[in-house]
Amino acid sequence: MRALLVGGAGFIGSHLARRLFAEGWEVHVLLRPDSDGWRLATLPDVTQHRLALSNGPALQACIKDSAPTHIFWLVGNTAWRHDGAVTQVSASVETLAGFLALVEAVARTGRPPQMVVRTGSIAEYGAQAVPFREDQRERPLTAYAASLTAATYYAQALARNLPFPIVTARLALVYGPGQAADFLVPALIGACIAGRPIILSRPTDRRDLIHVGDAVDALLCIAESNVRGGTILNVGSGTDVAVGDLADRVVGLTGANPQLVRRETIDDPVTLRLAVEALAMNLGWRARIMLDDGLERTIAAVRASKAVQA
Repeated sequence: MRALLVGGAGFIGSHLARRLFAEGWEVHVLLRPDSDGWRLATLPDVTQHRLALSNGPALQACIKDSAPTHIFWLVGNTAWRHDGAVTQVSASVETLAGFLALVEAVARTGRPPQMVVRTGSIAEYGAQAVPFREDQRERPLTAYAASLTAATYYAQALARNLPFPIVTARLALVYGPGQAADFLVPALIGACIAGRPIILSRPTDRRDLIHVGDAVDALLCIAESNVRGGTILNVGSGTDVAVGDLADRVVGLTGANPQLVRRETIDDPVTLRLAVEALAMNLGWRARIMLDDGLERTIAAVRASKAVQA
């Protein structure tokens, strides 16, 4: 089995690359020319292809050379995930264009893959009643979420004319080792370990959290299935936790001073939670890493990393 990971140097992609490599897959990763790929440094046997998705001939050559049986699209401008400014629209459109360029290039090959799995986000649903179900109309609130939703609709519209299926895995809020420090869980862990104060601006918001190990497991489960092209499958824990309660758990697991966490008061808490019955019924998959276990694993990885740096 050969996998091509687009966005494989990112947080989720690098974990997926390690899992595939450990299971004996031949792994190829498509990287931007300016990507340092530091998360893949411990995987020397992964083949890296550096090119811009807008470079049609180079993209075609990459697909021909890697001849993937499975393709994973893991690209998203998460740095702008909360930014609703018009200035972020062009970057989001560029990401969408890159996805469509990949689809077109793959469709032109004589050996189409068995499956293309693309990651979407819980952010596509916007602020509406929970739990979010795959048949709900999306109401994205940012350009980031809108571009993901657009890609989902393109995958559905093109499904009957493509020689391979594209399945969208809509992920809950993924956390785990190696995640950027500006995300909720690593920010909390980093502050508690460092003894640094942290302010929770929305402590009563509730979030569906899934450990990256479970997210990767779900992506593989989908990739190896016979799910029809155009299908959307939510990937989450199916539960939610208040941000303030999450902070209390991190404080307890790290042994930090509870006074480090400061809470602001809000009157409009927002809950984000996915309905996960479709994935369970169709593929028999459910998240297995409970929140405290996942937090302990992440905390241990952060401490190990700091010990190595010291």
